[in-house]
Parts: sequence; C-alpha cells; structure tokens
Amino acid sequence: MMITDKELAEYRSLYTMLRDLNKRFIEKKQEILRLLEEFAAQQRTAFSVLNRANRLNRYLTGRQRQVTGVTSCVKAPRIVKVHKSLPETQLPEFNENCQNKREVKQQGLLIIALINDIKKKLLQLELLEQRCRELILSMKKTLEAFRHESGNIQKKLFPFGAFSFLRRFFRRFFGRSFFTSRDLEDIAALGKLTGLVLKIANSPLI
Repeated sequence: MMITDKELAEYRSLYTMLRDLNKRFIEKKQEILRLLEEFAAQQRTAFSVLNRANRLNRYLTGRQRQVTGVTSCVKAPRIVKVHKSLPETQLPEFNENCQNKREVKQQGLLIIALINDIKKKLLQLELLEQRCRELILSMKKTLEAFRHESGNIQKKLFPFGAFSFLRRFFRRFFGRSFFTSRDLEDIAALGKLTGLVLKIANSPLI
C-alpha cells in the first residue's frame, strides 16, 4: 500500500527531530567533556597549592600535627574519569524517502523509541553539566579563599620573611618548638581550609 503525502511528511518530521536531538546530544556531550577537563585541571592546581601551603608541617612536632590537622603531603585529588560512563547514542540507517506504508510505520515507531531514549540521555547530560558547573564554581571560590587565607597566615607567621624564619629556626635549635601555641591556632585554620578544598576536589560528579 502506498503511503500518503501526509504520512510521509510526518515520518520525515520525526526523522528530522531525531537527527536534531542527536546533534544536540553530541554537542552537549562535548561541552561536558570540556567541563570535566576544566575540573580535572582545577584538581591538579588544588593539589599543588595545598602541598605548597602545607610545607609548614615539616616544622611541626607529632603532637602539633595532630592538633592542627596539617599533613606532610596532601593526598592527590581523585582525577575525574566520568567520561567513561557518559551515555552513548548510535543511530541506525533510515530511508528518509521510503514509500512503503508498512516500512514507514515500523521505522516511525523505531524513531519514536530512539527520540525518547535520546531525550532521557540528554536529561542525564544536562544534570551532569549542572553538577560540573556547580563544582567548578565552588572549587574556584574555595581555592581563592584558601590562597587568600594561607597568604595572610604566612604573613602573620613570618612578618619579616627570612628573618622571621631564622628567628624560629634558632628557637628550635635551642630546644624550643618552631611554632608557638598561638601560632598553632592559625595553622589549625589552614588545616581546616585544606580539608574543605580537598572535600570539594574529591566530590563525586555522579
């Protein structure tokens, strides 16, 4: 049985909708991959910044390390590998100009099923994109706050740079602790900020 012009137009409309949705899906996936790379770069930056700031640990006693929560080496953030679990789409070949009524009906039902499937996968990607953007923003703000605060703490601990360091070095040389009990309050604040940055850096994306 021959297909009517109306039925063929509806079929072609579905076919076009499917192609457009699949194009959107591919573009969205590429954007998410870009965001994942950006977040991974921020993780690496966080690891480097935290380790530099936490070098103060080498001058702490074992007891002081427990009190302040500052570690000798910040564990590297878990680099995201979510791209391996992103959904995929694969469109079969369709005859856009088929004239057989039965064939049009069968392929039309298949196209509708694929459209629904891609819509669900697009929603997954949109939620993941939102999560990525939220984490990237949180990481930027938290790392900026960490840099600012750690800079203030360094200035407070070593107001005269190398001279302040030498003064503390000689304190330890003569049997006293490198840092005073008052210093430990500032260093403990740095330890808390370190934990906050790492918490965001290691947040699961999915």
